[in-house]
Amino acid sequence: MTLLFTAIGIIVGGMLFHFAGALSGGIIGFLSAYLHDLRQRQEAVEKELARLARRLGELTKEAKRENFAPAYSEKMPDEVVRVQADMPVDDETLSFTFIAAEPAKEERIWRRPQDMPVKPEQPSPLEKWLSSLFNGENLLVKMGVVILFFGVSFLLKYAAQHGLFPLELRLAAAALGGCALLAIGWQLRDDRPVYAQVLQGGGSGILYLTVYATMHLYQLIPVGFGFALLVAICALSAILAVAQDSRSLALMGSAGGFLAPQLAGIASSSPAMLLGYYAILNGGILAIALRRAWRELNLLGFVGTFIVSALWGSQFYRPEHFFSVEPFLVLFFLVYATLPVLYARQEPTLLDGYIDCTLVFGTPIVVFALQSALMRTFEYGMAWSALGVAGFYITLAARMFRSEPGRLRSLVEAFLALGTVFGTLTIPLAFDGRWTSAAWSIEGAALVWVGLRQQRNLARAFGYLLLIGSGVVFLAHGGLTSGVWPVLNGSYIGSLLVSGAALFSAFMISRNEETLSSYEGLAEPALFAWGIMWWYVSGLCEVGAHTSSDLTFGASLSFVVISCLAYNFLRPRLDWHLLEWPAIGLLPAMICFALLQAFAGSRYPSLHGGWFGWPLALAAWYFILHGNRQRQPQLPILVHITPWWLISVLAAWELHGRIAAHLPGMETWALCAWGAVPALMVLLISRRGAILPWPIKDNLSIYTGAGSAPLAMAAWLWLLFANLTQAGNPWPLPYLPLINPLDGTSLLVLVSLIGCYRAIHRTVPELSQWLPQRESGMVLAGTGFIWLNTILLRSVHHWCGVPFTAHALFASLTVQATLSICWCLLALTVMTFATRRGLRPAWLAGAALLGAVLIKLFLVDLSGHGSVARIVSFIVVGIVMLLIGWLSPVPPREAGGVS
Repeated sequence: MTLLFTAIGIIVGGMLFHFAGALSGGIIGFLSAYLHDLRQRQEAVEKELARLARRLGELTKEAKRENFAPAYSEKMPDEVVRVQADMPVDDETLSFTFIAAEPAKEERIWRRPQDMPVKPEQPSPLEKWLSSLFNGENLLVKMGVVILFFGVSFLLKYAAQHGLFPLELRLAAAALGGCALLAIGWQLRDDRPVYAQVLQGGGSGILYLTVYATMHLYQLIPVGFGFALLVAICALSAILAVAQDSRSLALMGSAGGFLAPQLAGIASSSPAMLLGYYAILNGGILAIALRRAWRELNLLGFVGTFIVSALWGSQFYRPEHFFSVEPFLVLFFLVYATLPVLYARQEPTLLDGYIDCTLVFGTPIVVFALQSALMRTFEYGMAWSALGVAGFYITLAARMFRSEPGRLRSLVEAFLALGTVFGTLTIPLAFDGRWTSAAWSIEGAALVWVGLRQQRNLARAFGYLLLIGSGVVFLAHGGLTSGVWPVLNGSYIGSLLVSGAALFSAFMISRNEETLSSYEGLAEPALFAWGIMWWYVSGLCEVGAHTSSDLTFGASLSFVVISCLAYNFLRPRLDWHLLEWPAIGLLPAMICFALLQAFAGSRYPSLHGGWFGWPLALAAWYFILHGNRQRQPQLPILVHITPWWLISVLAAWELHGRIAAHLPGMETWALCAWGAVPALMVLLISRRGAILPWPIKDNLSIYTGAGSAPLAMAAWLWLLFANLTQAGNPWPLPYLPLINPLDGTSLLVLVSLIGCYRAIHRTVPELSQWLPQRESGMVLAGTGFIWLNTILLRSVHHWCGVPFTAHALFASLTVQATLSICWCLLALTVMTFATRRGLRPAWLAGAALLGAVLIKLFLVDLSGHGSVARIVSFIVVGIVMLLIGWLSPVPPREAGGVS
C-alpha cells in the first residue's frame, strides 16, 4: 500500500503542479501510508502489551499465594533455594522459568522481568529486503555502482553540453564500460554472486542510457535499430536475472532503464518514442514474470511507467496526441493487469489466492484517470472506455474461474468487482441521469440477489451503494418531473424502477437474514424505507402533474389509500412483517393530509376532491384495522382514538365551512359547529356506545375514556371561548336567551360533559379516580356560572344596545345592576336549596357569592351617582338579603356532615 499511496501522490501532484507537485505528492503519499502502517502496528503492540500485562498479573497473584515456596523445594540445589530466600515479597511484577534438576523433578527459579532474555523483534518484509540489498561487504559495492551510474549519466550530459570529446567516442566509451561491467559480473557469478549481480545491474543500466541517447538525442542510429538494441538489452537483463535467480539484478537493471531518459535530461516533442521505450522495458518485466514471482520488480515497473506517464501527461495526455499515446496506454494497462495473475499463479500453496492490491486496483484507477485526459473532446469516449475495461475484467475473471476456480477465487472476485464497477460507470458516462439511475437500481438489485445467493459480502455492499446512488443520481438530473403521458413516461418509470429495486432487495434480505454480516443489520429496513419513500413521492408527483386542480387533493389521498390497501393485502401473502408499517402508516398520512389542507387555507375538507378522498381513506383505515384485529387482538389505543378524533375534526370543519361559505351572516351558527360536533360525539359514546357496532362496542372503554375525554375537554374549552368572546347574533332569528344557537350549543356541551363524566365512572374505573366528584362538581358549577353571566351580558347587548366589548360592558351601569341583582338571586336560590337539603358547603358557596355582590355594590355600583340602576340594584339586593336571612339560615355541621 505504501507504493500505491506514493504513486497516487506523485501522479496527482505531477498533473497539478508538474515536477514540484510530483515530488511533494510522492512525499505526502509515502508519509500517509507510513503513518497508516505505524498506527496499525501501534494498535497491535498495545493489544499484545495488554495481554501480557494480564498474564503477568495472574502469575504475580499465583506467586504470592504460594509464598515463593513450592512443595518440592526441599530437594532444590542450595543456590536456587538461596536465590528464592533473597527475593523480597513486594508488589513488583515477577516472572519465572522452569529448569529440570532431575528427570522426575522440576525446579522453579523466580526472576525479575529485566533479567529475562528479550526475544528480538522480527523485521518487516521491507526491512528484510533492504537488509538483503545493502548488507555486509556488498554495501559499498552496491552504493558504488549506483553512484557510478549517476556519474556516467551526468558525464554524458556535461560532455554533450560542452563538447569535450567527440560524440561517437563518448557514446562508445559508455557502451564499452557497460559491457565491461556485464562481463566482469558474469565471470564472478559463482565466486561472488551478490557482487557480480550488482555489477551486471549497473552495466545494464549504462547500456540502456547509452542506446537511448544515441538513438533519440543524437540520431546516430536508426530508430528501428535503436529499439532492437533496447529490446536486446532488456532481454539480456531478464535472461541474466532469471538464470542467476537474482531479484536485485532484475531490479537494478529495470531501475536503470526507467531512470535513463530522465537522468540524461532528454525531452521530446512526441511521446511515441519515450512510451515505446518504456513499452520495451515492460516487456522485459512481463517476460521475467512468466518465470519468477518477483513482486518488487512488478511494483517497480508500475511506479516507473505510470509516474513518468503522469508527469508527461500535462503535456502529452491531450486529445491531440490521442493516436500516439492511446496504444501505449492500452499496452501498459494490459501488462499490469496481467502481472497480478502471473504472480498469483506462481506463489506457493500457502499464499493461494493472494491479491496484489497495488496492481489489481491501482492499475485501472491510474489508467482510467489518464484516459480521461485523452478523451476530453470525444463524445461517449469515456463510456466506451469504461465498457471496454469492464468487458476485459469480466472476460478475464470468467477465463480464470474456468481454469482455476479454487486457487484463484479471490482474484476472480476482485476482477469481477472491477468489471462490475466499470460497467456501472458506463451508464452515467453514456446516458443522462435518469437512465443511469434506472440501470443502477436494476444492477444494484441484481448484485444484492447474487450476493445473497453466493454469500458475497462485497457484492451486496456494492449493490446497496448502487441502490442508494441510483436515487441520488435521479434527483441530481432533473428530479421528479413528469412527461406528456401519465404513468407512461421516462421520469415516473425510472422512479418506479428505483423504488421496485430497493423493495425487491429488502424482500430478498428478509428471506436470507441468516447469511447477513453484522454490519447489515439495518440493510433491510433502510432499503425498505428508501423504496417506500420513492413509491409515494413519485406517485404523488405524478398524480399532481396529471390531475385537475379541483381534484388533486382527493386523487393524491386516494393514491395513498390504494397503496396502503395494497400493502395490507400483500402482508399476509408475502409473509413480510415490514409491510405492516406502510399499511398502518395510512393513519399518520391522513393526519398529514388534514394539516396540509388546513395550512393551505381550505374552507372545508370536501373541497378539491376531498368529498371522495376522505370517505375512502376512513373506510380503508377501518378495513385495515379490522384485518389487523384478527392478527393482533391487542392493538394500540391510538389506532382507535386518533381516527375518532379525526372524524370529529373533519365533521366540525365541514359543517363550519359549509355554513360560512354558503350562508353569509350566520357566523354564530358556523361557530357553533366546533362545539356541537364534539359534544354530539361524546354523547353518542356515553349514551349509545354499548349498542354501536365494531369497533366501538368491542372497545367501549377506549372510546369512552381516551376517545371521549379529549373531545369533552375540547368542547368545554370551546364553551368558554365562545361565550366570553362572541355576541351570539342568531340571525336570521331574533335574540332570545337560551333560545339561540350559542346558548343551545353551550347547553349541549354541558349535557355532554355530564354524560362523559358518568360514562367514565361507569365504564373506565381506572380513569375515574382522576375525576373526583367534588372537584368535578365545582368545575361544572363554575362553568354554569360563567355561562349564566354571559347570557345576561348578551341580553343587555342585544336589548339595550351596549357594545359587546369588555370596556363597554364594564362601564355600563345597566350591566352592573343586572349582574348584582342576578348574582343576589342566584345566591338566594343556592342558599335556600342548601338549607332544605342540609348542604353546608353549597350554602357557604352561596354566601361567598353574596359577599362578592356586597363588595361589587360598594366598589362598582356606588360610582353611578343618582342613577336609576344604582338605586334598583341596592334596593333589590337589600330585599333579597333579608329573604335569605329569613329563608336560608346556615345549616348545622351535623346536618351536612361536612364542615
